[in-house]
Amino acid sequence: DMATDTGTGMMSNAKPGPSVMRPAPQKLAGRAALLCSLAVSMTGLIPHIVMAGEWVFDHSSTVELSHVDRTGDDGYSGQILQGTPNLHLHGEGGRFTADVNYSPTISLGTSDTDPKFLTHDLLARSRLEAVEDRVFIGADASARLTGNSSSGAQVDAVNFNSEGGQQSYSFGLTPEYRQHINRYANFVSRNRVDWVTYSGNDDGDGSDSSSSRTLNASIQSSRYFNALSWSLDATQRKTFYDSDRDDDTRDFYSANVGYRFGPRWAMNGSVGYEDNDVDTDRSDTNGATWDIGATWTPNARTRANVEYGDRYFGERYAGGFSHRTKRTRLSLDLSREVTNRRYQQTVDSFFFLADSNGDPILDPNTGQPIIANIPQLEDTDEDYLNTQLRGAMTITGRRTNVTITGNIA
Repeated sequence: DMATDTGTGMMSNAKPGPSVMRPAPQKLAGRAALLCSLAVSMTGLIPHIVMAGEWVFDHSSTVELSHVDRTGDDGYSGQILQGTPNLHLHGEGGRFTADVNYSPTISLGTSDTDPKFLTHDLLARSRLEAVEDRVFIGADASARLTGNSSSGAQVDAVNFNSEGGQQSYSFGLTPEYRQHINRYANFVSRNRVDWVTYSGNDDGDGSDSSSSRTLNASIQSSRYFNALSWSLDATQRKTFYDSDRDDDTRDFYSANVGYRFGPRWAMNGSVGYEDNDVDTDRSDTNGATWDIGATWTPNARTRANVEYGDRYFGERYAGGFSHRTKRTRLSLDLSREVTNRRYQQTVDSFFFLADSNGDPILDPNTGQPIIANIPQLEDTDEDYLNTQLRGAMTITGRRTNVTITGNIA
């Protein structure tokens, strides 16, 4: 093992601010023509909706000079100069919202320090109401560094090649269809397709690329029920790997109910069944499921929730707490759930400080989202049981900003 001591100097050049029964053939043809007309209309309408919104571009830059001393291997010691432009683009209109945070890092090292020349850090999310009250389209993308060995050190641009790192990329689309049935029920179908790929280190090591599709259908309560909510859900998720490993198929069926006791308290629960055909050492991955939970919202600035239930692997639980003041934002998250390396690269798995609209809060010093879970040590695409506590806090003063993140798993 090699011990590493790093000394870092940082300069920041921040420039925030806006820069502103079978149907007849005739019916089939008619329906096909209607679908084609709708597709053509949406193709022309979507750019108009997006461009009609208000866009704000912020940017800053960071320069770091580090000295690396790897004890026992002087050939890997030396100085590393890094430059990172932090780019933030936010767009918002009556029917869409978009948030893009991108930070590429260029690293140059002396001697044989061998840093990764170019790395990417990306978090992007958007949502568009393509057809009013009917069709919604979500999109997300990410890029980040991750390790491919559970025994290695945490991976960054400095030790990317020496510790066996890899660059991951993900992209996902979430189309959603809503149909009002009557005053008692609505139909909702929220589906998804996504892709995850990797680029390896100097030795060419990288994980298997994959794609996934999720099909969902749900009958949900409508306005008649007021404080009572219910739903019947059916979901199938299938993952396709580029390698010779078997594809994964997961089927979930559930009946869910919730009730709000005034503005502060709400209860929820569900029963269901899951059938998982996945690559795992467990002998049984099917069975009944249940959970119960509660949410407490004493005011607009504070929220707490807790859940407890049972799945094929045993008990599962989750909890969260968030609080904000004028200068402080705090978020905590506790969970015990099945996951895998692929899922950890997608935006849905990220835990970050967010504002009241759900958009990531940016670190005033770096311009990057404050993300607490950075999956740098996972070394398998098989499902594994992960218990973790994540937290993030930022304190903003007149001249000083402090950001603290933590992840225990």
